[in-house]
Amino acid sequence: MKYETECDNLEELIIAIEKLPDTIKYLQVQNELQHFQPRCDTLKWSEDLAEKSRKIITKALEEEDKWGKIDKFYLRSYFGSNGKKDPYYISLSSKESRDFGQRMAAGDFGSLD
Repeated sequence: MKYETECDNLEELIIAIEKLPDTIKYLQVQNELQHFQPRCDTLKWSEDLAEKSRKIITKALEEEDKWGKIDKFYLRSYFGSNGKKDPYYISLSSKESRDFGQRMAAGDFGSLD
């Protein structure tokens, strides 16, 4: 079963988290909205994994005025969707963060080395 997904809102993401198997290694949840290497909380699987994730993300969304409106919510595996024991992560994206990533990739901020 594939557990990775891209969602347009938090409620869709919470439903996806609820479908994760109890065998996952852990779930990293982005807890801030800065564009480059945002911090994350690492959660082990528990019955209230979705609710813990919701609280972390809701708190992070308080930064939208500073970093842009979040319009994409991602649930991904670090190793692809091949195994249910993989560690998973949640990332949040705004138009501003995607634009920043494109500018970084284009070298607008200098060399990435």
